[in-house]
Amino acid sequence: MPEIKKNINLKNYTTFKIGGDAEFFAEALNSEDLINLIKYSHKEKINLTIIGGGSNILISDKGIKGLTIINRSKSIDIKEDIDINFDFQIGKPRYKEGDYFKFNDLDDDDKSYEKVLINVSSGVNLTYLINETLSKGITGIQYFTAIPGSIGGAIFNNIHGGSKLIGDLVYKARLIDKKGNIKEVDNSFFKFDYDSSILHKEEYYLLDTELILYKGNIEKAKNTAKEWIKRKRSIQPILPSAGSIFKNITDQERDTISAPVNSAGWLIDNVGMKGYSIGGAKVYEKHANYIINMGFATQNDVSRLIEEIKDKVYKKFKIELEEEIIFKQ
Repeated sequence: MPEIKKNINLKNYTTFKIGGDAEFFAEALNSEDLINLIKYSHKEKINLTIIGGGSNILISDKGIKGLTIINRSKSIDIKEDIDINFDFQIGKPRYKEGDYFKFNDLDDDDKSYEKVLINVSSGVNLTYLINETLSKGITGIQYFTAIPGSIGGAIFNNIHGGSKLIGDLVYKARLIDKKGNIKEVDNSFFKFDYDSSILHKEEYYLLDTELILYKGNIEKAKNTAKEWIKRKRSIQPILPSAGSIFKNITDQERDTISAPVNSAGWLIDNVGMKGYSIGGAKVYEKHANYIINMGFATQNDVSRLIEEIKDKVYKKFKIELEEEIIFKQ
């Protein structure tokens, strides 16, 4: 079993570069490590937190009680020549073309191509997975380029890339509960929705997943990935951030206020919060749904800024923004 350390600072294990110490800390290099550490936490009756790429989370200034595991499992197994009847459409992103996002022109009908089955460990970095599959002539996941984090976090949140949701690619998965019991499930188990899955409510952790990808138009897919990087860089901050802070609004909310897009950033911009700061936390000037760490931000700075944004948006639009970011303590 991996070494368990005490009082390790977690700032550098997150994209926000914010947070206190882990009471206990370990790194899982493969699925076996992850299983053993989860069983250990149950045996010792201590709280368990698993972090993948460290995006989309805000760690308490006081740190995290119990055992924090950094999941670095990296296995990728590709199976071709498969015959699977698989066609999930589990909802849609809150997405409308506008000044904040323009990606529909990069879409392709990947489902019309020959299927490929990919078994991926939950700790695999999403960018690494995209590069690996494209290098082998496999398409379907290129729409999630320039989104930081691991495949485990991506499925936990059912991330969206333009008009795509990653849950549409999930065929099967292996989960483990906090007692160490392993469960095999299919796509329907996850109850995927916009920015959510059953894993938000049920105490299961992803060990690995089988994704259905495709032998698609590889040149178009590579161009899509390059364009995603180019367009995302035009709105993503260079300074540390956690990614989008709030979920986009629903179509009904958008229509009620006659907004041109579903973007939460549009609302924040229109209450004059771009560039607004509290302590070391600042609303990013190029896209208001990002909060950046100016180099000395605390969790308390970010939390206060989030509450002020929500208050101003509600007062003007009567819409309650819902956080996409997850608080860890």
